[in-house]
Amino acid sequence: MSDNKKQQLHISEVKPTDSITVTAMMDSKKIEISCTYAELTEEQTEFLNVNYGNHYLPVELITMEVNGEVVPVTFQEQNSVLQVVVVNPDGVFKFENILIRKTTLPGDRTFHLINAVSTLGIRFNRRRGVRVNVDTRMELEQGEEKFIILVREISYCGFSFINLSQKDVDPSRPFVLNLIERDGDKSFSYGKFIGKVHRTEEVKGGSTIYGCILAEKHADQLQKYVAMKQLELLTGKKAFAEDIQKTSNSDRWRAEVADALGDTLVDNGKEAISEDIN
Repeated sequence: MSDNKKQQLHISEVKPTDSITVTAMMDSKKIEISCTYAELTEEQTEFLNVNYGNHYLPVELITMEVNGEVVPVTFQEQNSVLQVVVVNPDGVFKFENILIRKTTLPGDRTFHLINAVSTLGIRFNRRRGVRVNVDTRMELEQGEEKFIILVREISYCGFSFINLSQKDVDPSRPFVLNLIERDGDKSFSYGKFIGKVHRTEEVKGGSTIYGCILAEKHADQLQKYVAMKQLELLTGKKAFAEDIQKTSNSDRWRAEVADALGDTLVDNGKEAISEDIN
């Protein structure tokens, strides 16, 4: 990894545009919950500065649906916080030793307050991100070739798939994954994501499993995707079928493939992503 990359992030440096995800144990299951940075008034900011110094990160109230009712999540007892992950243009950073509490600030607004015992987030090895099983047919494009693949599992740094097409995927060339989400008999494109095959593995029956890495610029959107899929598994309900967002409103992603890979895939390629192949 390049020495000039930012290796640490202070919690006070997190911005409203950054992606924030809480990893927690809930009902004995490890899940990721996407959070929204809370915009504060000057009075509220001053209150927190006096009481918490620069050791805090305010997020909008984290809620879940329980028995048809939306209620705030309580992070205690069986719902223990493991870490907070922040994604921004400088990279992916992990904060540990975290406390999350519901706090009412001046103005009677209630937030969840992430309080860091250790205020420095360390640059995160993305290959250890939480994965979700999807087992869904999707489309992969490599130049002018199109392939039908079965995506087995995905994280916000990579995925694994089996090629269902008769023609072979070229492991040496970048590709574009069309991430398909299904809701009953309907299907939606969640976006197109640039990636590259990192390694292959032959399995019984003659199939080949491809383990892939995805460009770092997609980490924010994929992090939200993984979090929503986990909530679906936890609640048994579709989380976002009508809120599908595409990574691009045009076909510009075709021209971006070569540049977008760049150092991201070179650096991550040096770190074996064996977790994405099982």
